[in-house]
Amino acid sequence: MQRGEIFTRTSVLGRLVTFAAIGGVLAAAMVLPVVAASGVLVRNEADKFTTLSLTNQGLPQRSEILDASGHLLAYVYGVDVPYSGVKGNVVQYFGWDRQPVTYQQISPNMLNALVAIEDSRYWVHGAIDLRGTIRAAVNDLQHKPVQGGSTIAQQYVKNVLLLRAEVADNAQQEQSADADTLNRKLNELRMAVAAEHQESKQEILAGYLNDAYYGYNAYGIETAAETYFGTTASKLTVTQAATLAGIVENPTQYDPILHPGVSLERRNTVLARMATTDNGLTAAQATADEAKPLGLNGSEPQSGCEASSVGTAGFFCQYVEEVFLHDSAYGKTPMDRAKLLSTGGLQIYTTLNERDQEAATNAVNYVVPARSSFYNPGHNADAEAMVKPGTGQIEAIAEDRPYGTNYGQTEIDYAVNTEYGGSSGVQTGSSSKLFTLITALNQGIPFGYTQTVPGSTTLTGYTNCQGAPAGYVNGIPGAYNVSNAEGPGKSTDSLYTGTTNSINVFYAELEKKVGLCNVVHTAVDLGMTRADGTSLLSADGGQDSADNYPSFTLGSVNVAPLSMAAAYATVAARGMYCSPVAINKIVTAGGGTMAVPSANCHPAISSGVADAVNYILQGVLTTGTAGQIGGLAGREAAGKTGTSNVANNDGTPYAAFAGYTPNLVGYISVFNPVSPTVDTMGGQSSCYRLESGLLSCPGEMFGADAPGSTWHMSFDHADLGPVTYFVPVPADSPFNSQGNGQVVIQPKAPTKPKGGGGGKGGGGGRGGGGGGGGGNGGGPVPASSPGPKSVT
Repeated sequence: MQRGEIFTRTSVLGRLVTFAAIGGVLAAAMVLPVVAASGVLVRNEADKFTTLSLTNQGLPQRSEILDASGHLLAYVYGVDVPYSGVKGNVVQYFGWDRQPVTYQQISPNMLNALVAIEDSRYWVHGAIDLRGTIRAAVNDLQHKPVQGGSTIAQQYVKNVLLLRAEVADNAQQEQSADADTLNRKLNELRMAVAAEHQESKQEILAGYLNDAYYGYNAYGIETAAETYFGTTASKLTVTQAATLAGIVENPTQYDPILHPGVSLERRNTVLARMATTDNGLTAAQATADEAKPLGLNGSEPQSGCEASSVGTAGFFCQYVEEVFLHDSAYGKTPMDRAKLLSTGGLQIYTTLNERDQEAATNAVNYVVPARSSFYNPGHNADAEAMVKPGTGQIEAIAEDRPYGTNYGQTEIDYAVNTEYGGSSGVQTGSSSKLFTLITALNQGIPFGYTQTVPGSTTLTGYTNCQGAPAGYVNGIPGAYNVSNAEGPGKSTDSLYTGTTNSINVFYAELEKKVGLCNVVHTAVDLGMTRADGTSLLSADGGQDSADNYPSFTLGSVNVAPLSMAAAYATVAARGMYCSPVAINKIVTAGGGTMAVPSANCHPAISSGVADAVNYILQGVLTTGTAGQIGGLAGREAAGKTGTSNVANNDGTPYAAFAGYTPNLVGYISVFNPVSPTVDTMGGQSSCYRLESGLLSCPGEMFGADAPGSTWHMSFDHADLGPVTYFVPVPADSPFNSQGNGQVVIQPKAPTKPKGGGGGKGGGGGRGGGGGGGGGNGGGPVPASSPGPKSVT
């Protein structure tokens, strides 16, 4: 038996009255009001009904996921979500599409139609209608489906008991509530009497309409109106109301989709009954309405994040579900939480900004279109997470794949940690130099601090947090091989230019100077973990803790883009770190509230250090590695490129870009989602679409390429709020003690063959690498490429 089938009326009452009235059953029913008043025989059963109302927590009610403005993203009356650590790695719970409404929210047409066909004397009798009972017996024997013998109050009781039993997953209670026995019927009568004493006629009628089953998992008049007519209970027309009123007796037999002819005949019976019982129609009106078609115009409301109402926010929606299912505050087990989410009637107000979500989605799909063999022959993925500084609020999550379980879709959210439906994480390249930069500034290193470094070297002297050697090269403990993307040749850089031009050897030296352990601790202070949630200071499977990897400053540890967005939001918020949050508020079915995860905003670094970081990273968009992308019109912006494990002419596994204003942060990662370290982004696999619409195939994907273009395009259309400026670093700040760091005297370069060089250069190309010799040996640059590539 399928769910809902037991909600059809049986003829047990007609048979009961006809064949057992003489035996005393009818007499027993007649004295029930007296017994109920005495409170003797009905107490045990009727007490179960004392709290029955529209807000009864024992009845299922679908939940809603809403965006920050209160617009519906998805109804949830069933959960089917990836969840690691449980059987099958998925949590599934299938509930009831039910949304109670008040009496005032139900169209008078619906009230009249239901009373006419189910209980025409409803407004004048009590819980038991003797005249109707006898009439029903006769109709039942003559097989006339005009009106049943059970009153609306009795049917109300039965439906409530059935729903309660189903929610409790109690087969015995479910069978008892629908048993074709005298005992069940008498108990139902007793409770109907109690309901009549506790609730008004209007409340009982609304309760019945809210609990009746209409087919296609639609419980209650609101979801029935949506399912069949794409409207609400308050807007039902006479013919629509008559169709729905006719369904409740037997949703299978009178299914208007599968059996339109039978349903039309049943509807017309209801219309005629409305006229003969003086329930809202004259005979002439009923005749006119009977000539009209069914006029179906609806669809089964969808549950969850694949619903059309979600739009482009499928990955964000799933993240909200994952957060709820992982929080023990909402239930002891994942299944308990899934049940609450599906049946609790919750209104979950999220942090999603509709404009930001649209901007991010459009950008990732435009720059790296998943199904374009022209603009994306490498089938690369492009994911972006947006966070509002100072709040932790996740404004958007987007990737260039459609969300879902069908062909060409995915449920893997590349922007979040693994346990929340994410992948195994991404490498971040030089965007992780942020943590070394903050550590250096915390130690008082000024903008004008300089180092002269070779293009490639083996550094020694790294130690972990226990003081033991970190790294190992050619039998040398504490050693690390590192090279600049610019190639061979010495260069002198300041803290400012070493950052804006993203000089790898400079940063490897800086990491050793300030302490690898301190750099990792800085990352931890800014909320960073491995993608699987493991602390960076702990071993993870076969990997040592992050303080054992000198390559940490170059982003070698897999993390989630959302975590990186929150880290960059810390400097945008002048040192205030906030954990990423997706839920603002949860309102219960009863109007109360539930606790939501806290962003736990707190100062992680000083405002002075944050202002210094913002000063330097603004240079990335002017004279640095993202100079060809540029900033945003009329606004101050900052950013940092990131490219992992670049091997010339052999492609890039991961490319990233962090970009932000004081009001919004976006972190983008681009990679091949199938096998990023094998199917690297080189040659034709490095192609993408510029914001201008031109094809760009740089040969190797860098952070300033597709990731940078994605950021710029998304921020060109995002909700950036009022124009706000970064706080400048005071002229007398110790950070300016050796100048602002923007001008550095370079060592005299040796003479190079004509056409071979350009050396380091001074701010040209793709971020400071030299106009002619940075990335392609001085050769010609493709017309569609923004410029030569030199640094990460």
